[in-house]
Amino acid sequence: MEFKTITIEQRPMYVIDNAVTEEEVHDFYNLVTNLSFTRTERDNRGDAHCIFNAEFIPEKVETSLRVGVVARQLLQKFFPDSEYLLQRSYINMSHYGDMAYPHRDCALSAKDVTVLYYANKDWDYRWGGETIFYENHESENIVMPKPGRFLIFPGFIEHKGAVPTRECVSSRFTFAFKYKERQ
Repeated sequence: MEFKTITIEQRPMYVIDNAVTEEEVHDFYNLVTNLSFTRTERDNRGDAHCIFNAEFIPEKVETSLRVGVVARQLLQKFFPDSEYLLQRSYINMSHYGDMAYPHRDCALSAKDVTVLYYANKDWDYRWGGETIFYENHESENIVMPKPGRFLIFPGFIEHKGAVPTRECVSSRFTFAFKYKERQ
């Protein structure tokens, strides 16, 4: 496992590679491509452009899916002083021509943590699809959707999953794990 730390809004974010094997990346991708997606997810409440997604039952994700088990382990490794409950888990699917908007996963005062897993088995950097992080309405950092990569960050940090470029012949899949700090 390899990781690097990025700082946004004076908070650490973690980019983790090689936490799952190449075989696990391919197996999960095959599972994802057979899911039924619906266009129901929104970046913001007033967003007229829904995103394709597939919901998972949080309690089952952390025990039945390898990426769910690893997401929990990474959360505990990088946030060992807090206890979190998986509140929601789902996969977003985007294509060239879709819309994405900057948003926050929780209120500014919340201590929620988001774990993203990039679920594609292949990705070319020319296809775009970066996760863009903002500070004071300026893009501050980006993370490429490298296959098998995990990204952990405080949910209140403004971000968006950029849509793929016209060159991309694949869907962009991101598995989101939304953790809420237990009180």
